[in-house]
Amino acid sequence: MDLKKYRDAYVYPMVGLGGCLSAPRPLAFTTSHALEAHHARLLGSDQDEEVLMGYLSTLYWGHYSGTNGKHNPGRALAKVGAAVNGYLIQRNGQTYRAKGLADFGHNNAATVIREAKRLLVAHLYGQAISTLNALPQLGVAFASKVAAFLAPHTCAVIDSVIATKYPVYDFRLRGKYVSNAKSNFECYQHYCLTLIAQAQAQNALGQSAHWRDHDGTLYRWRAVDVERALYSQ
Repeated sequence: MDLKKYRDAYVYPMVGLGGCLSAPRPLAFTTSHALEAHHARLLGSDQDEEVLMGYLSTLYWGHYSGTNGKHNPGRALAKVGAAVNGYLIQRNGQTYRAKGLADFGHNNAATVIREAKRLLVAHLYGQAISTLNALPQLGVAFASKVAAFLAPHTCAVIDSVIATKYPVYDFRLRGKYVSNAKSNFECYQHYCLTLIAQAQAQNALGQSAHWRDHDGTLYRWRAVDVERALYSQ
Protein backbone atom coordinates (compact mmCIF):
# COMPACT_ATOMS: atom_id res chain seq x y z
CA MET A 1 0.00 0.00 0.00
CA ASP A 2 1.20 3.52 -0.82
CA LEU A 3 0.80 4.92 2.71
CA LYS A 4 1.84 8.45 1.72
CA LYS A 5 -0.79 8.58 -1.03
CA TYR A 6 -3.56 7.59 1.35
CA ARG A 7 -2.39 9.70 4.28
CA ASP A 8 -2.23 12.76 2.03
CA ALA A 9 -5.77 11.98 0.84
CA TYR A 10 -7.16 11.55 4.38
CA VAL A 11 -10.20 13.76 4.97
CA TYR A 12 -12.09 14.04 8.26
CA PRO A 13 -13.74 17.11 9.83
CA MET A 14 -11.15 19.24 11.63
CA VAL A 15 -13.36 20.41 14.47
CA GLY A 16 -13.35 20.52 18.24
CA LEU A 17 -14.58 22.46 21.23
CA GLY A 18 -13.25 25.51 23.00
CA GLY A 19 -14.77 27.56 25.77
CA CYS A 20 -15.49 25.94 29.12
CA LEU A 21 -17.59 23.14 30.58
CA SER A 22 -20.55 25.42 31.21
CA ALA A 23 -20.35 27.02 27.74
CA PRO A 24 -18.55 24.84 25.17
CA ARG A 25 -17.89 26.57 21.87
CA PRO A 26 -17.43 24.78 18.51
CA LEU A 27 -14.11 25.39 16.77
CA ALA A 28 -12.82 24.64 13.28
CA PHE A 29 -9.19 24.09 12.30
CA THR A 30 -7.43 24.35 8.97
CA THR A 31 -4.76 21.67 9.50
CA SER A 32 -4.41 18.30 11.17
CA HIS A 33 -1.48 19.71 13.13
CA ALA A 34 -3.65 22.48 14.64
CA LEU A 35 -6.45 20.02 15.47
CA GLU A 36 -4.07 17.69 17.27
CA ALA A 37 -2.20 20.46 19.08
CA HIS A 38 -5.48 21.78 20.48
CA HIS A 39 -6.52 18.41 21.88
CA ALA A 40 -3.05 17.53 23.14
CA ARG A 41 -2.81 20.83 25.01
CA LEU A 42 -6.16 20.37 26.72
CA LEU A 43 -5.79 16.69 27.57
CA GLY A 44 -2.28 17.27 28.91
CA SER A 45 -3.20 20.28 31.05
CA ASP A 46 -2.71 20.39 34.82
CA GLN A 47 -6.12 22.09 35.08
CA ASP A 48 -9.00 19.63 35.51
CA GLU A 49 -11.45 21.70 33.48
CA GLU A 50 -9.10 21.87 30.51
CA VAL A 51 -8.49 18.11 30.65
CA LEU A 52 -12.24 17.51 30.60
CA MET A 53 -12.68 19.96 27.74
CA GLY A 54 -10.12 17.90 25.80
CA TYR A 55 -12.17 14.77 26.47
CA LEU A 56 -15.45 16.47 25.44
CA SER A 57 -13.79 18.01 22.38
CA THR A 58 -12.69 14.52 21.33
CA LEU A 59 -16.28 13.31 21.63
CA TYR A 60 -17.48 16.25 19.55
CA TRP A 61 -14.85 15.60 16.87
CA GLY A 62 -15.59 11.90 16.71
CA HIS A 63 -19.37 12.31 16.46
CA TYR A 64 -19.33 15.26 14.07
CA SER A 65 -19.40 13.10 10.96
CA GLY A 66 -22.06 10.39 10.66
CA THR A 67 -21.61 6.96 9.09
CA ASN A 68 -23.00 8.43 5.86
CA GLY A 69 -20.25 11.08 5.84
CA LYS A 70 -22.66 13.95 6.47
CA HIS A 71 -21.69 16.50 9.11
CA ASN A 72 -24.01 16.70 12.09
CA PRO A 73 -22.82 19.22 14.68
CA GLY A 74 -26.15 19.02 16.52
CA ARG A 75 -25.71 15.31 17.12
CA ALA A 76 -22.11 15.87 18.22
CA LEU A 77 -23.18 18.47 20.78
CA ALA A 78 -25.96 16.17 22.01
CA LYS A 79 -23.36 13.43 22.63
CA VAL A 80 -21.29 15.94 24.59
CA GLY A 81 -24.36 16.89 26.63
CA ALA A 82 -25.05 13.21 27.37
CA ALA A 83 -21.47 12.76 28.57
CA VAL A 84 -21.78 15.75 30.89
CA ASN A 85 -25.29 15.20 32.27
CA GLY A 86 -26.06 11.54 31.66
CA TYR A 87 -29.14 10.33 29.78
CA LEU A 88 -32.11 7.98 30.04
CA ILE A 89 -32.18 4.53 28.44
CA GLN A 90 -35.32 2.50 27.72
CA ARG A 91 -34.66 -1.25 27.88
CA ASN A 92 -37.08 -4.15 28.26
CA GLY A 93 -39.81 -1.82 29.44
CA GLN A 94 -37.58 -0.31 32.11
CA THR A 95 -36.01 3.14 32.26
CA TYR A 96 -32.39 3.44 33.29
CA ARG A 97 -30.16 6.45 33.67
CA ALA A 98 -26.67 6.34 32.19
CA LYS A 99 -24.34 8.41 34.34
CA GLY A 100 -22.43 11.45 33.14
CA LEU A 101 -19.58 13.59 34.39
CA ALA A 102 -21.97 15.17 36.89
CA ASP A 103 -22.18 11.77 38.61
CA PHE A 104 -18.62 10.62 37.97
CA GLY A 105 -17.04 13.75 39.41
CA HIS A 106 -14.82 16.18 37.51
CA ASN A 107 -11.70 15.47 39.54
CA ASN A 108 -12.22 11.72 39.24
CA ALA A 109 -12.62 11.95 35.46
CA ALA A 110 -9.49 14.10 35.07
CA THR A 111 -7.60 11.60 37.23
CA VAL A 112 -8.64 8.75 34.91
CA ILE A 113 -7.27 10.64 31.89
CA ARG A 114 -4.00 11.40 33.66
CA GLU A 115 -3.65 7.75 34.66
CA ALA A 116 -4.24 6.75 31.04
CA LYS A 117 -1.50 9.18 29.98
CA ARG A 118 0.88 7.60 32.50
CA LEU A 119 0.13 4.17 31.05
CA LEU A 120 0.72 5.45 27.52
CA VAL A 121 4.11 6.83 28.53
CA ALA A 122 4.86 3.35 29.92
CA HIS A 123 3.86 1.86 26.51
CA LEU A 124 0.88 0.04 28.05
CA TYR A 125 -1.52 1.03 25.31
CA GLY A 126 -4.18 -1.61 25.91
CA GLN A 127 -4.30 -0.87 29.62
CA ALA A 128 -4.61 2.84 28.85
CA ILE A 129 -7.76 2.51 26.74
CA SER A 130 -9.18 0.03 29.24
CA THR A 131 -8.73 2.73 31.88
CA LEU A 132 -10.36 5.37 29.68
CA ASN A 133 -13.29 2.99 29.12
CA ALA A 134 -14.58 3.97 32.58
CA LEU A 135 -15.52 7.48 31.41
CA PRO A 136 -19.02 8.32 30.12
CA GLN A 137 -19.47 7.78 26.38
CA LEU A 138 -16.03 6.19 25.96
CA GLY A 139 -16.28 2.76 24.41
CA VAL A 140 -13.16 1.20 22.91
CA ALA A 141 -13.27 3.33 19.75
CA PHE A 142 -13.63 6.66 21.55
CA ALA A 143 -11.13 5.67 24.23
CA SER A 144 -8.65 5.07 21.41
CA LYS A 145 -9.43 8.53 19.98
CA VAL A 146 -8.47 10.10 23.30
CA ALA A 147 -5.32 7.94 23.42
CA ALA A 148 -4.39 9.00 19.89
CA PHE A 149 -4.59 12.69 20.85
CA LEU A 150 -2.60 12.03 24.03
CA ALA A 151 0.13 10.00 22.31
CA PRO A 152 -0.06 10.23 18.49
CA HIS A 153 3.46 8.89 17.99
CA THR A 154 2.54 5.56 19.55
CA CYS A 155 -1.27 5.30 19.50
CA ALA A 156 -4.02 5.36 16.91
CA VAL A 157 -7.77 5.09 16.58
CA ILE A 158 -9.41 1.70 16.28
CA ASP A 159 -13.01 1.89 15.14
CA SER A 160 -15.39 -0.34 13.22
CA VAL A 161 -14.09 1.00 9.89
CA ILE A 162 -10.52 -0.17 10.58
CA ALA A 163 -11.65 -3.36 12.35
CA THR A 164 -13.83 -4.36 9.38
CA LYS A 165 -11.37 -3.37 6.64
CA TYR A 166 -8.41 -5.07 8.31
CA PRO A 167 -9.47 -8.29 10.06
CA VAL A 168 -5.77 -9.12 10.44
CA TYR A 169 -5.80 -7.00 13.61
CA ASP A 170 -8.36 -9.43 15.08
CA PHE A 171 -10.63 -6.92 16.84
CA ARG A 172 -14.04 -8.22 17.87
CA LEU A 173 -17.16 -6.27 16.96
CA ARG A 174 -20.47 -6.15 18.78
CA GLY A 175 -22.98 -5.10 16.19
CA LYS A 176 -21.59 -1.99 14.53
CA TYR A 177 -19.04 -1.20 17.24
CA VAL A 178 -15.71 -2.44 18.53
CA SER A 179 -16.62 -4.37 21.66
CA ASN A 180 -15.06 -3.94 25.10
CA ALA A 181 -14.07 -7.60 25.24
CA LYS A 182 -10.83 -8.14 27.15
CA SER A 183 -9.16 -9.55 24.04
CA ASN A 184 -9.65 -6.21 22.25
CA PHE A 185 -7.43 -4.42 24.75
CA GLU A 186 -4.73 -7.01 24.07
CA CYS A 187 -5.27 -6.54 20.32
CA TYR A 188 -4.92 -2.78 20.74
CA GLN A 189 -1.49 -3.25 22.28
CA HIS A 190 -0.36 -5.27 19.27
CA TYR A 191 -2.09 -2.89 16.84
CA CYS A 192 -0.20 0.12 18.19
CA LEU A 193 3.14 -1.70 18.11
CA THR A 194 2.48 -2.70 14.49
CA LEU A 195 1.65 0.87 13.47
CA ILE A 196 4.72 2.21 15.29
CA ALA A 197 6.90 -0.16 13.25
CA GLN A 198 5.19 0.92 10.02
CA ALA A 199 5.73 4.58 10.88
CA GLN A 200 9.41 3.93 11.54
CA ALA A 201 9.70 2.18 8.17
CA GLN A 202 8.10 5.16 6.43
CA ASN A 203 10.44 7.60 8.15
CA ALA A 204 13.43 5.51 7.05
CA LEU A 205 12.48 6.34 3.45
CA GLY A 206 13.41 9.98 4.02
CA GLN A 207 11.67 13.31 3.57
CA SER A 208 10.18 12.37 0.20
CA ALA A 209 7.96 9.88 2.03
CA HIS A 210 6.75 12.33 4.69
CA TRP A 211 3.02 13.04 4.71
CA ARG A 212 1.62 16.41 3.67
CA ASP A 213 -0.81 18.42 5.83
CA HIS A 214 -3.55 20.63 4.36
CA ASP A 215 -1.26 23.70 4.34
CA GLY A 216 1.45 21.84 2.45
CA THR A 217 3.72 21.26 5.46
CA LEU A 218 5.51 17.89 5.47
CA TYR A 219 5.64 15.82 8.67
CA ARG A 220 7.35 12.65 9.84
CA TRP A 221 5.22 9.58 10.36
CA ARG A 222 3.64 8.54 13.65
CA ALA A 223 1.38 5.61 14.54
CA VAL A 224 -1.71 7.80 14.11
CA ASP A 225 -0.64 8.76 10.58
CA VAL A 226 -0.44 5.11 9.53
CA GLU A 227 -3.96 4.59 10.91
CA ARG A 228 -5.24 7.58 8.95
CA ALA A 229 -3.74 6.14 5.78
CA LEU A 230 -5.45 2.80 6.51
CA TYR A 231 -8.75 4.61 7.15
CA SER A 232 -8.44 6.53 3.88
CA GLN A 233 -7.52 3.52 1.75
